[in-house]
Amino acid sequence: MRFVRLSLRQAQYNLVAYTRSARTVIFGVLMPVGFLALFNSVFGGKFKTIPVGGHDISTIAFYTGGLTTYGVMLGTFTGILVAIVGAREAGWLKRFRGTPMPAGVFLAGEILYLFVTSLGLIIVMLAVSHFGYSLSLPAHAYLAIFCYTVLGVFAFSAMGLALTRLITTSEMAGSVGPFTVVILSFVSGVFLAPNLLPQWLLTFSSYLPLEPIVSGMQHAIALPGGSGLQLRPFIVLGIWGVVSFVIAQSNFTWEPQRH
Repeated sequence: MRFVRLSLRQAQYNLVAYTRSARTVIFGVLMPVGFLALFNSVFGGKFKTIPVGGHDISTIAFYTGGLTTYGVMLGTFTGILVAIVGAREAGWLKRFRGTPMPAGVFLAGEILYLFVTSLGLIIVMLAVSHFGYSLSLPAHAYLAIFCYTVLGVFAFSAMGLALTRLITTSEMAGSVGPFTVVILSFVSGVFLAPNLLPQWLLTFSSYLPLEPIVSGMQHAIALPGGSGLQLRPFIVLGIWGVVSFVIAQSNFTWEPQRH
């Protein structure tokens, strides 16, 4: 109980720091919203529907699902990578480890904070799509989106934690994180429609951590009926998340690393 209470306090502290940083808000929320408006204005009139996984879905549903997931990965994967490496490089993690507070509170607080900010981003994106582009979500979509968010925050955070052993400086983390997310986005149906990509690249991207959840989000938002949940994202991201968590647990260090 004490661990949970302290983790919530740590998450609250992170949220306060987040709202006070204009740069993180702009890149974390306004950039996905800006991309949504840009892509829909460019492609919305030319392509009314986009084929995804055997279904034709509306352009706004395609970009809402893809860019929302892009924002979640950018915030969680890059966010935890930069936060952990920066805190370790500054010596905060080492000092934190020496306090009576349980060692996992810092990490638990980071993940809880990232989950809350991810939900906030999703709410903003869905609101913009609904009021700006008349996107109506089926009733089942809300539960599916929530489940995909939980899955994405777990897997992307674990991946970021696993990389903290290899990334030694905050400058490196700030470059590697966004670069990785952008590259994955181009091959995972975020910026480009799948029918514009070669088949071998589509097959390859289906085993990467972003494409399955992008496809799941897009189908949950666009298609009526059913639960909106697909098994493939949970299998693929579950494997990525568990493997990354095991790597992070066995290699994580609280001590500053030599550059």
